[in-house]
Amino acid sequence: MSEVYKSFVIAGIEYYKALFVINEIKVGDKLILKTEPQNIHDENAVEIYYKDTKLGYIPRNANYSISKIMNAGWDIFDAYVQKIDRDELIIQVAVFVRKR
Repeated sequence: MSEVYKSFVIAGIEYYKALFVINEIKVGDKLILKTEPQNIHDENAVEIYYKDTKLGYIPRNANYSISKIMNAGWDIFDAYVQKIDRDELIIQVAVFVRKR
């Protein structure tokens, strides 16, 4: 695996269904990134999923380059759970650029 490209805490986690899966999630679990260019609050929005459950978003201050690259058709990112604080409902994510 390569170096961490971006690391951040999931934004908006309290508005989605993370509470229902927080006890299943483990450090090192792979997450799914999906762009949401029609998002009315942020055209660079990138959703974060654990399996089929939406956890929240990449924070606005960290989503620009990931969103632009993904929207250009490049599937080069892998996202993993880096840290979890179940009491505070905080999930930190590390995003890596996949090597060829």
